[in-house]
Amino acid sequence: MRALELDFLHPAGPQFRVGAALLALGVAAAVLVAWRYYALGRDVGELEERLADVRRLERRELPRMRLTAGDAKVLAQEVGRANAVLASLTLPWDAMFGELESAASASVGLLGIQPDASGRQVRLAGEARSFEELLAYIGRLEATAGFANVLLATHELKPGGTQRAVAFTLTADWVGR
Repeated sequence: MRALELDFLHPAGPQFRVGAALLALGVAAAVLVAWRYYALGRDVGELEERLADVRRLERRELPRMRLTAGDAKVLAQEVGRANAVLASLTLPWDAMFGELESAASASVGLLGIQPDASGRQVRLAGEARSFEELLAYIGRLEATAGFANVLLATHELKPGGTQRAVAFTLTADWVGR
């Protein structure tokens, strides 16, 4: 058998440097894996807490709304008022004003227009130079396609000269086109 020669003082060669580089690379990879493992563990913990919160919310009972009879009446009144406002906003104003302008004359002046959208009625207040002019205006309103059942609600003769002016209030059904 051949004798084994051991040289413990032999200088480190290129093999030692490669081994040291691989060892450093392995340590760096182990540190990176350990850090990533810690970060993923923290993320999993946060997600498990959120899942537990969702499950708690899922199991809890929500409060029920209870309306007393008085509250229901108040609510019904508020809904009725809101519907009335909505109905007045959706009234075909342009068509109504067009019909009023087509029946207008120089001897009759309108002072107020008050629509009642729920009943589709209109209340007109104004003044005419004479009662005959007022009756002619009522006839012209009846002849339009937009108004029907034009009625004289009130009238008052104004003091003055030989022909006395008439203040009036008319009610009419708005039938539109």
